[in-house]
Amino acid sequence: MFNILSIIMVLSSILVIRSENPVHSVFFLVLVFLTSAFILFLIEIEFISLLFILVYVGAIAVLFLFVVMMLDIKISVFDKDYMIYLPLGLFLGFIFFFEVFMSLYQNFLPSVNVTNSHIYMNWILSVDNLSNIETLGQLLYTYYFFYFLIAGIILLIPMIGAIVLTLNFSFKSKAQYEFAQILRNKKNSVYIAEKVID
Repeated sequence: MFNILSIIMVLSSILVIRSENPVHSVFFLVLVFLTSAFILFLIEIEFISLLFILVYVGAIAVLFLFVVMMLDIKISVFDKDYMIYLPLGLFLGFIFFFEVFMSLYQNFLPSVNVTNSHIYMNWILSVDNLSNIETLGQLLYTYYFFYFLIAGIILLIPMIGAIVLTLNFSFKSKAQYEFAQILRNKKNSVYIAEKVID
């Protein structure tokens, strides 16, 4: 499953760069974020995985999508001028992968795996078998419940303020009334102002 998700993530990240339509590029970017969140969920980092889905997919990628769809971006055609940068890109990619391979080879030398031996016992898992989200929930609702409530109130007050500002109709606001402007005619719109002398 890890290999399938990583292959999908690499292919979709390549398609982010290669797709000519910017809307399709943003969709492939959403797919990259989702597959990376699934990979993090597979290696039991649930909190970071949910943060990826909430922050990247739910906020940033949707914002990108709305901006790209609202702006009238013309689809760029793949031109031959881009091919002059291909040798430089291949050279830099080769250097990057060579450095990564050499650092992995030097830093992670083969050693004896202690977890596979019969002597090894993970006492933390035997005593406390909680996931990351359960541990975070216990901390939030026990030790930091006051700060959690204050954060909820701080988020609630601007939401109520935004609703009140949109619902409150004031006659003093400088808004345009298109219907009243269209219905005006020459008789009730053109008049001579008399100068008042005190």
